[in-house]
Amino acid sequence: MPNMTEYVPDFIGQRDGEQVEIVLFKHWLLIAGPIIKALAIILVSFVVPIWLHWSAWIFSYGFTTAIYYLWMVFWIGYMIYAYVGWYRDRFIITSERIIDIDQRGLFSRKVSEIELTKVQNITHSVSGVWATMLNFGTVTIQSAGANDLTLDQVADPAGVQEDITTLIKTVTAEKPVTAEDLINLIQHKRA
Repeated sequence: MPNMTEYVPDFIGQRDGEQVEIVLFKHWLLIAGPIIKALAIILVSFVVPIWLHWSAWIFSYGFTTAIYYLWMVFWIGYMIYAYVGWYRDRFIITSERIIDIDQRGLFSRKVSEIELTKVQNITHSVSGVWATMLNFGTVTIQSAGANDLTLDQVADPAGVQEDITTLIKTVTAEKPVTAEDLINLIQHKRA
């Protein structure tokens, strides 16, 4: 699975010493649909007036020209809106926690997180023909509390589950006690 840290090296709310391990976006198919739809409508809006010889009529009157240009601007804006929503809706997995940034429109977002040390169970599911063929699905992360985190529509959900599990094992692994730690412990008990 590709490590996408080059896109978001730092983020708002990042803790001192916290490293971004993986940044995941929703699958590209979710953005391809709206962009293909908008491009098809724009293409048809160019071709049909030329084919039916409506171009002279559309551009003869200020009102029809304005409507035509507003129609084009609307669909270009629709593509930009869809892309910005897809790009800003992401999942950040750091050395300490998993963060779900759920972009809801241009000016609204919901951020949820789970500490890696509190994760109890991770499952993934792939359902549907397109999801199976293109290998995308949902990863559900259950924590000690009642708040579960769902990473929807991510590419390679089995790989994401494996990467998160490996990261959790690394974070929760007990570090070996060094001689210096033992000396400090003995000195603090004597004092």
